Amino acid sequence: MAKYLFYLVVLICFHITYAQTKYELTPGVKGNELTLTLSNISSNISALDLKAKILKPSSSLIFNKDIQILGQVNPHNETDIKFVFDVKRNAPVNKTDTVVIQINSSNGVNVSKEFLFTYLAPKDYKLAQNYPNPFNPSTTIQYQLPFDSRVSLIIYDILGKEVATLINEQQPAGFKEITFNAQRFASGVYIYRLSAGKFVDTKKMMVLK
Repeated sequence: MAKYLFYLVVLICFHITYAQTKYELTPGVKGNELTLTLSNISSNISALDLKAKILKPSSSLIFNKDIQILGQVNPHNETDIKFVFDVKRNAPVNKTDTVVIQINSSNGVNVSKEFLFTYLAPKDYKLAQNYPNPFNPSTTIQYQLPFDSRVSLIIYDILGKEVATLINEQQPAGFKEITFNAQRFASGVYIYRLSAGKFVDTKKMMVLK
Protein backbone atom coordinates (compact mmCIF):
# COMPACT_ATOMS: atom_id res chain seq x y z
CA MET A 1 0.00 0.00 0.00
CA ALA A 2 1.09 3.57 -0.64
CA LYS A 3 2.10 5.51 2.45
CA TYR A 4 2.24 9.18 3.24
CA LEU A 5 4.97 10.24 5.65
CA PHE A 6 4.56 13.50 7.53
CA TYR A 7 7.29 14.86 9.77
CA LEU A 8 7.07 17.51 12.45
CA VAL A 9 9.72 18.78 14.83
CA VAL A 10 8.27 19.88 18.16
CA LEU A 11 10.46 21.89 20.53
CA ILE A 12 10.00 20.55 24.03
CA CYS A 13 9.61 22.84 27.07
CA PHE A 14 7.46 25.42 25.30
CA HIS A 15 3.74 26.07 25.70
CA ILE A 16 2.55 26.88 22.19
CA THR A 17 0.04 25.98 19.51
CA TYR A 18 1.75 25.56 16.16
CA ALA A 19 0.26 26.85 12.93
CA GLN A 20 -1.76 24.52 10.76
CA THR A 21 -0.01 22.30 8.24
CA LYS A 22 -1.91 21.12 5.16
CA TYR A 23 -1.54 17.76 3.41
CA GLU A 24 -3.35 15.95 0.62
CA LEU A 25 -4.74 12.44 1.06
CA THR A 26 -6.36 9.97 -1.31
CA PRO A 27 -9.51 8.29 0.03
CA GLY A 28 -9.16 4.54 0.58
CA VAL A 29 -5.39 4.54 1.10
CA LYS A 30 -4.31 2.47 4.12
CA GLY A 31 -1.18 2.43 6.25
CA ASN A 32 -0.50 6.18 6.26
CA GLU A 33 2.04 7.38 8.81
CA LEU A 34 2.15 10.65 10.72
CA THR A 35 5.57 10.84 12.40
CA LEU A 36 6.43 13.52 14.97
CA THR A 37 10.05 14.02 16.04
CA LEU A 38 10.10 15.46 19.55
CA SER A 39 13.31 17.28 20.53
CA ASN A 40 14.08 18.46 24.06
CA ILE A 41 16.13 21.64 23.63
CA SER A 42 16.41 22.31 27.36
CA SER A 43 19.95 22.30 28.75
CA ASN A 44 19.08 20.63 32.07
CA ILE A 45 15.39 19.67 32.32
CA SER A 46 13.97 16.33 31.22
CA ALA A 47 10.47 16.10 29.79
CA LEU A 48 8.72 13.54 32.04
CA ASP A 49 5.79 11.20 31.36
CA LEU A 50 5.33 12.48 27.83
CA LYS A 51 2.26 11.38 25.91
CA ALA A 52 0.74 12.31 22.57
CA LYS A 53 -3.03 12.29 22.14
CA ILE A 54 -5.33 12.87 19.19
CA LEU A 55 -7.31 15.71 20.71
CA LYS A 56 -9.55 16.27 17.71
CA PRO A 57 -10.09 13.17 15.52
CA SER A 58 -11.71 12.94 12.10
CA SER A 59 -14.65 10.78 11.04
CA SER A 60 -12.83 10.09 7.74
CA LEU A 61 -9.59 8.81 9.31
CA ILE A 62 -9.11 5.61 11.32
CA PHE A 63 -6.09 5.78 13.65
CA ASN A 64 -4.63 2.57 15.09
CA LYS A 65 -4.16 4.35 18.44
CA ASP A 66 -5.54 7.57 19.90
CA ILE A 67 -2.85 7.90 22.57
CA GLN A 68 0.88 7.17 22.44
CA ILE A 69 2.93 7.00 25.65
CA LEU A 70 6.44 8.38 25.12
CA GLY A 71 7.96 8.35 28.62
CA GLN A 72 10.98 10.57 29.30
CA VAL A 73 13.05 12.69 26.92
CA ASN A 74 16.31 13.93 28.42
CA PRO A 75 17.95 17.29 27.60
CA HIS A 76 19.44 17.47 24.08
CA ASN A 77 17.70 14.21 23.15
CA GLU A 78 14.82 13.42 20.84
CA THR A 79 12.29 10.69 20.20
CA ASP A 80 9.86 9.81 17.42
CA ILE A 81 6.19 9.10 17.78
CA LYS A 82 4.23 7.55 14.96
CA PHE A 83 0.48 7.54 14.36
CA VAL A 84 -0.68 5.06 11.71
CA PHE A 85 -4.02 5.64 10.04
CA ASP A 86 -6.28 4.60 7.17
CA VAL A 87 -8.37 6.96 5.06
CA LYS A 88 -11.96 5.88 4.58
CA ARG A 89 -12.96 5.37 0.97
CA ASN A 90 -16.02 7.59 1.41
CA ALA A 91 -14.03 10.57 2.70
CA PRO A 92 -15.59 13.75 1.23
CA VAL A 93 -13.34 14.87 -1.62
CA ASN A 94 -12.33 18.50 -2.12
CA LYS A 95 -13.13 19.10 1.54
CA THR A 96 -10.73 20.13 4.30
CA ASP A 97 -10.52 18.17 7.53
CA THR A 98 -8.70 19.09 10.76
CA VAL A 99 -6.88 16.79 13.18
CA VAL A 100 -5.31 18.13 16.37
CA ILE A 101 -2.56 16.26 18.22
CA GLN A 102 -1.67 17.36 21.74
CA ILE A 103 1.62 16.52 23.50
CA ASN A 104 2.01 17.07 27.23
CA SER A 105 4.06 15.92 30.21
CA SER A 106 3.85 15.82 33.99
CA ASN A 107 6.30 18.73 34.30
CA GLY A 108 4.68 21.36 32.14
CA VAL A 109 5.12 20.49 28.46
CA ASN A 110 1.97 21.42 26.56
CA VAL A 111 2.20 21.47 22.76
CA SER A 112 -0.56 21.08 20.20
CA LYS A 113 -0.42 20.85 16.43
CA GLU A 114 -3.20 21.19 13.89
CA PHE A 115 -3.05 19.23 10.64
CA LEU A 116 -5.30 20.12 7.71
CA PHE A 117 -6.11 17.22 5.39
CA THR A 118 -7.66 17.68 1.95
CA TYR A 119 -9.13 14.58 0.32
CA LEU A 120 -8.30 14.41 -3.38
CA ALA A 121 -10.98 13.65 -5.95
CA PRO A 122 -10.26 10.92 -8.54
CA LYS A 123 -8.91 12.12 -11.86
CA ASP A 124 -11.27 10.10 -14.03
CA TYR A 125 -14.35 7.92 -14.04
CA LYS A 126 -13.80 4.26 -13.29
CA LEU A 127 -15.83 1.12 -12.65
CA ALA A 128 -13.95 -1.62 -10.82
CA GLN A 129 -14.43 -5.37 -10.94
CA ASN A 130 -16.70 -6.51 -8.15
CA TYR A 131 -15.22 -8.49 -5.27
CA PRO A 132 -15.47 -11.22 -4.32
CA ASN A 133 -16.24 -12.77 -7.68
CA PRO A 134 -17.74 -15.38 -7.97
CA PHE A 135 -19.84 -14.65 -4.88
CA ASN A 136 -22.70 -15.86 -2.73
CA PRO A 137 -24.74 -14.00 -1.73
CA SER A 138 -23.09 -10.55 -1.52
CA THR A 139 -20.42 -8.66 -3.44
CA THR A 140 -19.01 -5.12 -3.43
CA ILE A 141 -18.96 -2.84 -6.46
CA GLN A 142 -16.61 0.15 -6.41
CA TYR A 143 -16.53 3.12 -8.76
CA GLN A 144 -15.20 6.66 -8.81
CA LEU A 145 -16.49 10.03 -9.95
CA PRO A 146 -14.17 12.96 -10.73
CA PHE A 147 -17.15 15.33 -10.82
CA ASP A 148 -20.65 15.54 -9.37
CA SER A 149 -22.68 13.32 -11.68
CA ARG A 150 -26.03 11.73 -12.31
CA VAL A 151 -25.32 8.06 -11.62
CA SER A 152 -27.14 4.86 -12.49
CA LEU A 153 -25.92 1.37 -11.66
CA ILE A 154 -28.07 -1.39 -13.09
CA ILE A 155 -27.82 -5.19 -12.99
CA TYR A 156 -28.80 -7.26 -16.03
CA ASP A 157 -29.05 -10.99 -16.58
CA ILE A 158 -27.06 -12.65 -19.35
CA LEU A 159 -29.95 -12.10 -21.79
CA GLY A 160 -29.88 -8.35 -21.20
CA LYS A 161 -32.98 -8.13 -19.01
CA GLU A 162 -32.80 -5.58 -16.21
CA VAL A 163 -33.09 -7.36 -12.86
CA ALA A 164 -32.08 -4.70 -10.33
CA THR A 165 -31.37 -0.97 -10.09
CA LEU A 166 -28.78 -0.29 -7.39
CA ILE A 167 -28.33 3.46 -7.92
CA ASN A 168 -30.30 6.11 -9.76
CA GLU A 169 -29.45 9.52 -8.32
CA GLN A 170 -27.21 12.58 -8.39
CA GLN A 171 -23.98 11.94 -6.47
CA PRO A 172 -21.02 14.14 -5.46
CA ALA A 173 -17.52 13.45 -6.77
CA GLY A 174 -15.54 10.82 -4.89
CA PHE A 175 -14.72 7.18 -4.41
CA LYS A 176 -17.88 5.11 -4.06
CA GLU A 177 -18.91 1.57 -3.26
CA ILE A 178 -22.12 -0.38 -2.88
CA THR A 179 -22.99 -3.90 -1.78
CA PHE A 180 -25.12 -6.07 -4.07
CA ASN A 181 -27.02 -8.92 -2.40
CA ALA A 182 -27.97 -11.64 -4.89
CA GLN A 183 -29.73 -13.91 -2.41
CA ARG A 184 -32.91 -13.97 -4.51
CA PHE A 185 -31.05 -14.49 -7.80
CA ALA A 186 -30.21 -17.81 -9.42
CA SER A 187 -26.65 -18.91 -10.09
CA GLY A 188 -25.18 -17.57 -13.30
CA VAL A 189 -23.48 -14.67 -15.02
CA TYR A 190 -24.84 -11.15 -14.60
CA ILE A 191 -23.79 -7.83 -16.06
CA TYR A 192 -23.59 -4.55 -14.16
CA ARG A 193 -23.61 -1.24 -16.02
CA LEU A 194 -22.50 2.14 -14.65
CA SER A 195 -23.58 5.38 -16.30
CA ALA A 196 -22.21 8.66 -14.94
CA GLY A 197 -22.29 11.80 -17.04
CA LYS A 198 -21.05 10.70 -20.45
CA PHE A 199 -19.17 7.74 -18.97
CA VAL A 200 -20.56 4.23 -19.47
CA ASP A 201 -18.91 0.93 -18.55
CA THR A 202 -20.05 -2.64 -18.01
CA LYS A 203 -18.52 -5.67 -16.31
CA LYS A 204 -19.53 -9.25 -15.64
CA MET A 205 -20.11 -10.92 -12.30
CA MET A 206 -20.96 -14.49 -11.35
CA VAL A 207 -23.37 -15.70 -8.70
CA LEU A 208 -22.32 -19.18 -7.58
CA LYS A 209 -24.61 -21.05 -5.18
